[in-house]
Amino acid sequence: MTVSPSRSARLLRSPLSLLILLSTFAWAPLLAPGYFMLAHDAHHSLTFLVEFDQAIHSGFLWPRWSPDYAMGYGYPLFTFYSPLAFYAAEIPHLLGASVLNSVKLIWILAFIGAGLTMYRFARRLWGPWPGFIAGLLYVYAPYHLADIYVRAAFAEFVAFVIFPLVLHAFWDLIDPARDEKPWGKRIAVAAITLSLVPLTHSVTGMIFVPMTAVLALLWLLLRWRSRRRFPLAQTGAALAAGVLGMAIAAIFLLPLVAEGGFIRQEDWLPTTYNYLVQFLYPFQLIQLDWGYGHALVGPDDGMSFQLGLWLLILGVGGFFALLRGRIRYRGVLLTFLLAAAASILGVLPISQPLWDAVPLAALIQFPWRLLAFSNLFLALAGAAFIASQLPLIQRRTEPKTAQSVSPALFALALAIILVSYPFTRPQHTEVTPRMVSGAAIPDYELIYPLNVASTSFSPSGPPTTSPKLPAYLAGEPLPLAGLIAGQGEVTSLEHGGGYERVQVRAESPSVLQFYTYWYPGWRAEVNGEPVEVRAEGSDALITLDLPPGEHEVAIRFANTPLRTAAALISLFALIVALLLWIASPQRFRRLHSPIMDRSSS
Repeated sequence: MTVSPSRSARLLRSPLSLLILLSTFAWAPLLAPGYFMLAHDAHHSLTFLVEFDQAIHSGFLWPRWSPDYAMGYGYPLFTFYSPLAFYAAEIPHLLGASVLNSVKLIWILAFIGAGLTMYRFARRLWGPWPGFIAGLLYVYAPYHLADIYVRAAFAEFVAFVIFPLVLHAFWDLIDPARDEKPWGKRIAVAAITLSLVPLTHSVTGMIFVPMTAVLALLWLLLRWRSRRRFPLAQTGAALAAGVLGMAIAAIFLLPLVAEGGFIRQEDWLPTTYNYLVQFLYPFQLIQLDWGYGHALVGPDDGMSFQLGLWLLILGVGGFFALLRGRIRYRGVLLTFLLAAAASILGVLPISQPLWDAVPLAALIQFPWRLLAFSNLFLALAGAAFIASQLPLIQRRTEPKTAQSVSPALFALALAIILVSYPFTRPQHTEVTPRMVSGAAIPDYELIYPLNVASTSFSPSGPPTTSPKLPAYLAGEPLPLAGLIAGQGEVTSLEHGGGYERVQVRAESPSVLQFYTYWYPGWRAEVNGEPVEVRAEGSDALITLDLPPGEHEVAIRFANTPLRTAAALISLFALIVALLLWIASPQRFRRLHSPIMDRSSS
């Protein structure tokens, strides 16, 4: 298909269209058959959706239980693992796409989305063509590419889309140029985008939410310093957005915190997941090698942790743009450079005392996750550098094409792509039907026993087998429960994501045990009537008593009072945010009070 000259001209005048087109080289490998099952978390990127889908089909609007983990005993996976990326993948799957193609589609959309959100924020600060370069830097950042093609870190990769959105939204609350705009919608946008971070990837949320708070505080101080007046309205709006955003995410955050003691957290933190052995050596930040192995103890890691040639060059250029002072929003640029420097220092051993001082640092696992934020802030600094040089770059551009991309900028864009293009090649593998089924989970756990998790109620720790395991391996229907006392027969009827149902013919008073971990929230019904359940045995399995006779027994993973309260808080907060967004009436506009700063930067 050929592109007409007029269409080519329009494309060259549209930085957004050109960005989308040039990002194609990053995600085009996803169009090939198969997957990259050798990537670190490739298995999880598929099977988590399998588990999520089972729960949706079992009637759970907010899934929490994963039925096939822990050798089939089940695990409250989505109580502790952010679900939003899998909600996104579930949509095309419900519309008929396969698990594999649904995940691939979200990978592609996340690639495009990361470029667009970065472009939008950088354009807001420094114009369209600097935004174009920032978008390319962000899309083709080596760590961004490693996150998909080496790590297959699905949720973390999707979170890249949200980071620029959050910064943009909070800057809109503080920027003097927006003072006369309605407050309601801006507060709602900031709150909703902030809530998306922990709902998409809780680990990066632990870093990014406090980082956003610090940046917002610095922006408020910059405004106060330049205008000599305390920005009361902006401070209140930023606080309101932060509180409202965390309230929207309460459905996930409150159970995450309150139920942390109900699981064996050490199962998530084996030796190589300890942050103390995962700091980087300075030379690794500029090392150009690329590999598909794992992060190891010591400097000989099998994967790359380079910052990226053009991110580093243009990011340093942003520092010189700051010194020369030929750019607007210099104070904001300074905060980006400080955040980039802090992110880089945070991956080095020199930062260990800070990591040691943070109680939850162990849950972050890898200090090098901060490279995601180095990418973010270096790309923004690079946009500032391009903005400072744009008059020089376009000086010889003919007036009739003044809005088109200059040859120098286009050459820079191609250079950014060419340097990172070798990193866009996944290790393609075949995907069998078993790899996208519940049986893939015990298969994986048998190969990697250190990745088997368990609850704190199980005195025996992570299981090495279960009554379900032979059926998983043979591809047969799963036995869901059995009698551990009394005489009779048990027939499995239904297995779901947080729901099990069996038929029992008890010849005497009996004790029925489901091959499912007990965990707060499990409820049971016998012939439609609720009955008490308990944890019993070394694996703390769901157990209940039955009288003689024919019984249909079902268990379901229900909400606890805390989970219900968390859901209600989120619902109420979301309604408030939507009302602010939709209404934005005159009373939400900035009051014309002398204590409020109306001047521009």
